[in-house]
Amino acid sequence: MSKNPFECGACRIGIEKMSNSTEMISTQKVLQCVTFPPRGFSLGFFKKGSTPWIYSVPTIESQIIVIYLLTQLFHFPLKRIGFPKIASEIFAGLILGSTFLGRYKSYQEKMFPLPSQSILGALTTFGFLLFLFLSGVKMDTSMTRKIGKRALVIGFLNHLAPLITGMITVFALSSDFYQEGVTSLSVPVEVISIARTSFPVISYLLKDLGLLNSELGRLALSSALISDLVGLAIHAFIFIIVIGAKNTVERAITDAILLISFVIVVVFVFRPLMIWIVKRTPEGRPVKDLYILIIVLAVLLSGVFSAWFEQSVLFGPLIFGLAVPEGPPLGSTLVDKLDPFTSGFLLPIFVTLMSLRTNLSAINPSSSYTFANIILLCVGSITKILACLLPMLYCKMPLNDAAAISLIMSTRGVVDLASYSFLRDDKIINQASFAFMVIATAVTAIFVQIMVKWLYDPSRKYAGYQRRNLMNSNNKLPILVCIHNPDNTAAILRLLEKSNPTRDFPIVSNVLHLIELRGRASSVFISHQVQTKAITDVAYSENVILAFQGFERNNYGAVTIQAFTAISPRNLMHEDICTLALDVLASIIILPFHRKWAVDGSVEVEDHGLRTLNSSVLERAPCSVAILVDRGQLKRSASVRASENVYCIAILFLGGNDDQEALAFAKRMAISGTISLTVIRLISKQDVSCDVDEVIDLDIIGDWKHSRSSWENVKYIEHYVHETTETVLLVRSLVDDYDLIITGRRNNTHSPLTAGLEEWSEIPELGVIGDMLASKDLKTRASVLVIQQQQTTL
Repeated sequence: MSKNPFECGACRIGIEKMSNSTEMISTQKVLQCVTFPPRGFSLGFFKKGSTPWIYSVPTIESQIIVIYLLTQLFHFPLKRIGFPKIASEIFAGLILGSTFLGRYKSYQEKMFPLPSQSILGALTTFGFLLFLFLSGVKMDTSMTRKIGKRALVIGFLNHLAPLITGMITVFALSSDFYQEGVTSLSVPVEVISIARTSFPVISYLLKDLGLLNSELGRLALSSALISDLVGLAIHAFIFIIVIGAKNTVERAITDAILLISFVIVVVFVFRPLMIWIVKRTPEGRPVKDLYILIIVLAVLLSGVFSAWFEQSVLFGPLIFGLAVPEGPPLGSTLVDKLDPFTSGFLLPIFVTLMSLRTNLSAINPSSSYTFANIILLCVGSITKILACLLPMLYCKMPLNDAAAISLIMSTRGVVDLASYSFLRDDKIINQASFAFMVIATAVTAIFVQIMVKWLYDPSRKYAGYQRRNLMNSNNKLPILVCIHNPDNTAAILRLLEKSNPTRDFPIVSNVLHLIELRGRASSVFISHQVQTKAITDVAYSENVILAFQGFERNNYGAVTIQAFTAISPRNLMHEDICTLALDVLASIIILPFHRKWAVDGSVEVEDHGLRTLNSSVLERAPCSVAILVDRGQLKRSASVRASENVYCIAILFLGGNDDQEALAFAKRMAISGTISLTVIRLISKQDVSCDVDEVIDLDIIGDWKHSRSSWENVKYIEHYVHETTETVLLVRSLVDDYDLIITGRRNNTHSPLTAGLEEWSEIPELGVIGDMLASKDLKTRASVLVIQQQQTTL
């Protein structure tokens, strides 16, 4: 083909048509010879005379690879200084677009030619459509019925206040806004876009910050849900008015009737169908693939239908997503199947392509229009922040927390970028406004994420002035026990039973059933003493609650059970655990171990996510923590001591705060005559020094021996150890003699008794002794309780 584009027949026809029009503009710059349909697969690099860049499939593959490589190249260093991932995606798009590399014609024609851009853009837009649908699925619309006054006020003010101040600013600077190329609709739509707060954007920000199940995160999500629903209603209303202005009043009325009819059909037809699918799915079984395919097809049809009544093609999928019951089984299945491909693959490319089409040279810094845009953005952002900050300060919220939630509610993200892109495609805003808003989105996202991390630290509330541990507790023992699955229930109940619950020494057991968040955007925390109306996932807590209530009835007056359910991401469950421990003034948290043993003594399940959770709780807990290693399902030992009638317990005492805490727990258990307790103290012959900690150990042991000397079920044994190997042999020799072995974690405590063993420790969260007792190599039935004394005190 000739280098002159006018020699192409298709282009020649286009020029002849344009030459008859009065709108003829620099044709040589805007026309490009494009072959449709585009050729798909190339003949390969080694085919003579063939180049892969003229075929769509290798070109699109190259684009995806380049986009991902450049995005990761930016994100790898920037994430270390607190930049969100969307900033890296925007920067990558600016580099690849017409602002920088796109200026070179040869690069543009090979890497990002028009046909491949159109195909990749259509594919990623489909991904964004599914993203909005899944955002609707994750929204818990039942939150609107129990939202507090604070969230309601913030939600309304966060949208309406910047909308009003924005319109006032536009009226004051109208001469600067309405210039050549700016329509009468451009500026009001820009104000509406600035005022908007997107629930998916807030949800993803809180997830990145690890605040999804914090008190601040729950308030922000509730407020964002109200603000987004208000914005959605205003958006639909504005579109109807615009239709009436462009066409006829009859057309506007028809579209309004169709919109209302669509919402009614979704609420009263599709919602019951979704609930029917949930009921048809047996508990614990996956949803049928046929149902998933029908739902995805309905999502696509909802987009077509919403375009029919002059709404955005994205309006229908979002509303349709709200009809899907959140959580398992249906909501979680949809999210599990679609979200990795949508959010993990298509959405980053979508963001990069949007910023790739941004031309920063379109912004004229000296223009009054640019200055007016800056003023409008600043006024809108400041108003959004003040609309949240002032009510929170009025409600006596700390300044740092109020400032953090104000910034969270003013952030921008992928939904805002998509809105600007679609408005530019519809020629409602010009290239200069689009470029300005893309940069504003990147700057806002970066600023908000960094400032919120600096202002709000959720772990600071766990540091208390009061010591909450077993050594400082009175007769009444408040405990927080954590249950992840029904297998944990029997072991925890057995431990509580042996902890001597009586009317003189009562136990208040706060039972927290932890369920992983799936198919929801917001975490859920339920107190079963307050909320008796169950939601979908609480059915999974029913058996756990009934088991502990039965234990309470069997120990009436000695045991009080308070049940809770927390549905949150696995990596944030420690927030729920530590917050509840703080609220109920627990003296100790009891956590299940991450391994489950089979009957033959082999490891059946090893949950690494649970292990990470236990480590997080040990670091942040506002009280003492115990990890229960349950081997109770193994065959009973043939040992003489482990008789059928007496429950045998041993405590290994090496010294230090953790061992003192373990001894305090053992003292409580020893009051019951149904157990046999043996205190085994290991003493090093090499350590002749006597520091303060050892003096305390001696006082505690001496006091304990004196107070329990008349008890026949308690024994005290001292073992003198020469070297570390003797410690290992002694510990291993005890495992078949007892049902339960209690030991301290001895965190950051060094002793000649365990010198060098730390380097071989496989599970450091159990400490050296606990690690030996929980080893896979030991074929024993003895369970282990490893205790760490409270660390988070000021």
